Amino acid sequence: MTSQSTVSIVVVGAGYAGVTAANRLRGSLTPAERQRVRIVMINRGGEFVERIRLHEVAAGTIPTAAFPLRDILHSDVQLIVGEVVAIDPDRRLLDLMTDDGPLVERYETLIYAVGSQAALGAPGAQEHAYLLSNPDGALAAREVIGRGATGQRVVVVGGGATGVEAAAEIAEQHPRARVTLLSAGSILPGLPPSARSSIGSTLRRLGVVVRENAPVTKVLADGTELQGGEFVPSEVTVWAASFSVPQLARISGLAVDGMGRLRVDEYLHSLDYPDIIGAGDAVRPPDSVAAHLRMGCAVAIPIGGHAANTAIARLRGTAPKPLDVGFLIQCISLGRSKGYIQLVAADDTPRRLHLAGRLGAYVKERVCRMVVSGPRKEAYRPGSYFSPAGPRPRHRATAGVPAS
Repeated sequence: MTSQSTVSIVVVGAGYAGVTAANRLRGSLTPAERQRVRIVMINRGGEFVERIRLHEVAAGTIPTAAFPLRDILHSDVQLIVGEVVAIDPDRRLLDLMTDDGPLVERYETLIYAVGSQAALGAPGAQEHAYLLSNPDGALAAREVIGRGATGQRVVVVGGGATGVEAAAEIAEQHPRARVTLLSAGSILPGLPPSARSSIGSTLRRLGVVVRENAPVTKVLADGTELQGGEFVPSEVTVWAASFSVPQLARISGLAVDGMGRLRVDEYLHSLDYPDIIGAGDAVRPPDSVAAHLRMGCAVAIPIGGHAANTAIARLRGTAPKPLDVGFLIQCISLGRSKGYIQLVAADDTPRRLHLAGRLGAYVKERVCRMVVSGPRKEAYRPGSYFSPAGPRPRHRATAGVPAS
C-alpha cells in the first residue's frame, strides 16, 4: 500500500520502450519529486531480452540474449513480475496475475508499452515452427539446429530484417546445413534495389537459397507449403515473419486500431483516457507524426523516452510536446563478418550512401550495443539517447495539458 499523497506512475512492459520510459522518468525527477513519485515496472518476466540478438541465439552464436532486468533498470524503479490481464481505466486499476496469485495495482499515470510478438499468419506455424520473436523459440531452434546432421535443411520464413539476419547467421555458424529463406515478396522491400542485390549476393555466398515471392500457406512437421501447392521440405522451420501485438488494450475497452494497437494522440495520450500514455510497437500515433514509423527498437526507444517526457509534463501540469522521431540508418547484419548499413532520410527513405562488408558489420554491432547502453544511461542522464527529428508533419495540434 502507498500513502494517498504518493503518485504512482506504472510502466507495463519491459522491452526497449518500457525500460527507456521508466529510466528516463526516474532520471527526470527532481529531489522533491522523488519523495512523492513511485515508479513501478510490471513485466511478465524478470529479464530484459535483447530481441535484436535472438537470431544470434538461434544460430548458436551466443548462449542467450537475456539478462536480469535489475541490471538495466534504475534501482529506485520497483519491479513487479507478473502479467497484466486487464486495465480498468475508469478506476485506474490494473488486474495482475503473479506467481503469488492475483494482485491489483493502482496508477495515476500508466505507460502502456507491451511490445509485439510473432504474427502466426500460416496454419501450423505455432506447432511446427520455432518463433524467433521470443527467447524460448530462439533457444529451441539453437538446440535442434546444433544437433542436426550434415545436410540438415533449415527453412527461415520471413524476408524482413529479422529473417535475413537469421538466415545469414545460421548459414555462417552451420556451413554444413542447407538454409533456405522464404519471402512472401521481395526481401527487404524498404531498401533500394542495389542494396537488396548486394545483400542477396552475400546470402548466396553464405550458401543461403533465397526464394522471393514465395508466400507460405501452411507449416508442417517436415516442411512448408507455398501458395500454389509447392512443398519445401525441412527438418527445421524458423518463423521470422510479420508481427502482431498483445490484445490487452482491446480487451480493456480502450481505443485501438485493427491490429489492436492502442490509439494515441500526437503526445502519446490514449484517445479515451489521457492518463494512459502509449509507447513502443503496441501503439498507433496519428499519421501526422508517425506515418513514416516502423516497428523496431529504432522507434521503440525514442518513443519510450517521449512517453516519459509526456508523463513528466502531466506530473508537473505543463504542456506536452508532440512526438518528433526520425531515422538515420537501416542496418542489417549478415553473419559476424559482414553487414549492410543504409543511410536514410528522416522519413526512412533511402539516401545514396551506404556501408557494407566488415565496416557494415562493425557499425551494426555498435548499434546493437547502443540500444542497451542508451536506455540504461537514461536513468542518470535523461535525454542522452540521441534520436533525429522526424520529417515535417502534415499538421500540429495545439499542445494542451490533459485533464486529470
